[in-house]
This record gives sequence, structure tokens and C-alpha cells, in this order.
Amino acid sequence: MNKVSTAMSSTLRCLKVLELLAEDPFELSFTDLAAKLDVPKASAHRLCTTLIEANLITQEPASRRYMLNSHALWVGSGYLRHSPIYRAAFFPMQELARQVAGTVQLGVMDQDYVLFIHSVGYPGAPHAFADVGLRRPLNATASGKIFLAGMAPDALERIMAKSTERYTSSTIMSLAKMKQEIVQVRKRRYARNVEELLPGYWVLAAGVGGQENSPAAVISLTLPLEEFSPENEITIAGLVKEAARKASLQLGHAGGKRGVGSWP
Repeated sequence: MNKVSTAMSSTLRCLKVLELLAEDPFELSFTDLAAKLDVPKASAHRLCTTLIEANLITQEPASRRYMLNSHALWVGSGYLRHSPIYRAAFFPMQELARQVAGTVQLGVMDQDYVLFIHSVGYPGAPHAFADVGLRRPLNATASGKIFLAGMAPDALERIMAKSTERYTSSTIMSLAKMKQEIVQVRKRRYARNVEELLPGYWVLAAGVGGQENSPAAVISLTLPLEEFSPENEITIAGLVKEAARKASLQLGHAGGKRGVGSWP
């Protein structure tokens, strides 16, 4: 292996360390890291030393385990500070959270997952909110169904083939059932999730902006299950779609003028 490819390999492994520390349990020893990266312990130690020098991770003195440093948040939050989607959805999400005693989330696609980049809730809202940076499978979320409904058939098949984690007995695991669900998503112009990810909660979601059939983002609203009823769904879905429409207009997406959300 030449020097360039060796350096590239080390750089990619450093980035992989950051990804591993961004997931539960959020702290690992260099022995754990070596095992997950499939590299010698000495190599894992060098990677951690490099990241400490870059101020991206730190080592807890007592446990000797590594974790992300606050500087990593500054680097990652540059995405939000530069995101037109975040800015476009900010005030429509605030308004929606004031209208309904639920928790409002903003999600984007990230490597076949929904990545939640903003969450809004007010006193009295349910506590089942998505932390900023949390990722969830497309098949288990209302937001994910919006993204799936905008995909080509082969992409949908690929996603469902790799969806192996069942969160509740209601989580959609089969391609055939998801295709049926997507028909309803396109018909209703919003997605619904009833205890498919979290027991005791239901979620409504609508797409924001985007090109052709693919939404740029999704605004979703999480509510306790006791508030679920066909009447409530129709009313609240209208509010969610209106928030998505306003965010779409802020993005300069002409489809937002249709009055029912910009997507599909």
C-alpha cells in the first residue's frame, strides 16, 4: 500500500471512529474501537490520539473510554447553520407546535435513514421527541414513508430488503405491505405511523419542497395514542401539511402554493 492510500485509509478510519462514538453507548475503549474497526489495538490508539489532538474526541480519565468532544458539535452544527431547509422550516414548526400539543420534528435523508435535525415541543407536549442527530429506519417512521413514497421501485425494494429491525408488532417489514402503505401516502398526501416505532404514540408527516417526486425534508408531529381518532387525524394532518407547505414556500418551491403541502 503506497503512502497516499495509507493516509486515506487512516483518515477514513478516523471518520469511522467519530461515527461509532455518535451512536449508543456514545463512549468506547480503544479495545472496543479496535474490535469494531477490525484493526490492531495500537492502530486504534493512534487513531484516537489523532482525534484528541484535533479536539474532536476526549478520554474520560476514570474509565479511560473515548467520547465525542464539544468541538465535534461545533463542526457538525455547521450543517444546520448553513441549511436552507432548517431555516425554512423553523417558524412553520414553531407555529405547528403551538397549535397542537405534540412534538414537531424535521427530518432529512441520511444514508437510507431519517436523520432528525430539529425538534420543537411546548409544555404539555408528549416526551417522545427525536433528539437532534437521531437516525431511524425509513420503514419504521412516518417521515420515512414520505421518503419511500418518492423513491423508484428498485430503491424501495433495496431499502425494504435491508430493514430487519422490528420495533413493535406494527412495524412494517414486508415489501408488499409497504407498497400498499405508499399507495395511501400518495393518496392522502401525508404519512401516518401508529405505534410502528414507539408504543403509545402516533405520528403524522408531510413532505417539504424537493425536486420532482423526491421531498427535500419531512415535517412530522408526534402525539400520544389516546388522542388518535379518524376525526383528529383529518384535522391535525391538515395542520401538518400546512406547515410543510409554508416551509416549501420559504424554500422557493412553487408546489407549496397548492395549499396541501408541496409533496407528493
